[in-house]
Amino acid sequence: MAEGKLQEGMAEGKLREGIYLETKKSMIGTGSTAKVAEYRNFWVTLRIREAKVEMILLDDAFSLTGIKETFDHEVVSGANWLYVEQGEKKYQQLKPKLDKILNPPPKGGKPAPATSGEGAASVFNRKPAAPQPPGSKKNGWWSN
Repeated sequence: MAEGKLQEGMAEGKLREGIYLETKKSMIGTGSTAKVAEYRNFWVTLRIREAKVEMILLDDAFSLTGIKETFDHEVVSGANWLYVEQGEKKYQQLKPKLDKILNPPPKGGKPAPATSGEGAASVFNRKPAAPQPPGSKKNGWWSN
């Protein structure tokens, strides 16, 4: 059923925003131990252009991995790719993160982190706490 809807959309040459499943088959091993393994990757569309599609690889929890790839429409429209209709809800959850990637905040909008005084660099200038004798109440970080 999903393939029928996918076929209709692809026949018009239109890709949909959302999550896609890519399947690859590869030979693992050699000789008598060789076997075919199928790999499955989930991708989310970042940007669809006239001839190219920018996508980001998703991990097993359907979170962005940061790995971006650009594919031709023909590749994503091929037999190894399937639009995942059940992923629409997850795609809507990822949409704000995708928008931040497409439209990053302007640089210089936030003040730079402090480099002296009580800022980030001062952490490295502090003297370590004196060691506690054995049997004292504070034996480590876990006993506050």
